[in-house]
Amino acid sequence: MHVSRILLSGALVVELFLLFIGVRVNNISKRAFTGMLILISLFEYLLWNIYAATNPVSDYKVLLEGAKSIVNGTFKSLSFDKTNYFYFYNFQIGYTTYLALVMKVFGEGLVWFKILDGLYMTLTSIIIYKLVNKISNDKSAAISSLLYAVFIPNVFGASIINNQHLSTLLLICAIYFILDHRLSFASYAGIILGFTQIIRPVAIIAIIASFLYYFISALENGSYTSWLKRFALLIIAFMLVIRGFDFALIKAGVSPGPISKDNVKYFKFVLGLTGNGVYSIPTENAEKTQVYYDLKTLNFDYNRYNEECLKAIGKSLKDYKKTLRFIVIKMHNFMGGKDNQYEFALENAKITEFINYLLELGHLQYITMIVFSIAAIILKLIDRRIKVDIISILIIGFMLVHVFIETQTRYRYETYVFLSILSSQFLERFISYKKYTWSKFN
Repeated sequence: MHVSRILLSGALVVELFLLFIGVRVNNISKRAFTGMLILISLFEYLLWNIYAATNPVSDYKVLLEGAKSIVNGTFKSLSFDKTNYFYFYNFQIGYTTYLALVMKVFGEGLVWFKILDGLYMTLTSIIIYKLVNKISNDKSAAISSLLYAVFIPNVFGASIINNQHLSTLLLICAIYFILDHRLSFASYAGIILGFTQIIRPVAIIAIIASFLYYFISALENGSYTSWLKRFALLIIAFMLVIRGFDFALIKAGVSPGPISKDNVKYFKFVLGLTGNGVYSIPTENAEKTQVYYDLKTLNFDYNRYNEECLKAIGKSLKDYKKTLRFIVIKMHNFMGGKDNQYEFALENAKITEFINYLLELGHLQYITMIVFSIAAIILKLIDRRIKVDIISILIIGFMLVHVFIETQTRYRYETYVFLSILSSQFLERFISYKKYTWSKFN
């Protein structure tokens, strides 16, 4: 059944009304607005968790089982086994260690993980508010934080015990510190990015973005030594956290080697450029993926596997016409398709007609934010107000990275933060313009 566009438009009007109320409350009291933001976030995450009652599936289930093994002291039998998930996906050990720490403190009940994830998502909205206040104004800050808080794909993902909730909070905190000109804050950003990388290996994109931000800022301001010091401090702090965590895991016998060095280095690129593993053997489940079957074919010889991956990548580059067609289709689906987090959050029986309405609305929210973000950039170009913009750099970075690696629509998670920030700048300009226009007639 096709969803009524009139109903969806009405729901979007309700959202815009909520944004309007939020801006008015923020004008009266920032503290009241922060309270409003917290209440909206926690209420919707609680409501969704009660309805979805999500049980971990796929990788999420494997990671929780791995965390239990760490707590029980039996994880070594998994992480040292070359045929095991935690050996060929050794980068997942970082988040698994975090899950084990939560289990050690609170116990194995899923409710604790979900409460923490809800808090992380709520804090992300608050940090967005603080960050946009730093780079724009109060009105944009209120709009961006509310846009993120009521973004339906994220709400649907709130019941999934997922490393993206924590890693995105850490990422936006790091960006907040990067934008501060105090020298010591660069080291804080590096420390936070180090933990971001441990939880989910996306921090390298922020590292590159921070380098470009510092470099372009140095060109604009002429203070090369100052910006170089900031980036150097960030990198040193980042590497100390990464190396320190690697050392701790090896010393504790949790991992046979550093998790910052992937045992399977190129599989994401093979999947991203061809859509299949080296031998095109389909995935059976989270533990027996295409990577597992490729390794099994090679008797789990990791050196040979990495060599075969390089050959597959080279072959795809030679057959560039076919590869380019695949990438165009892949990126069209990745950027334009519906977020698939709900597939991990809901059993089929719970995907009702109303949920499908919400899915449509969530996709409409996403498309609208893209349009508003493009409009914000165009307005900056028209006004010739373009300066170095780390948010735009990060959006471009996340998009470019996924041109070459494996994609799923839920991997867009981090870009939702950046889109909410950019689109709020357009909405703020639009509201201010309408206010200015009406005032001329009064």
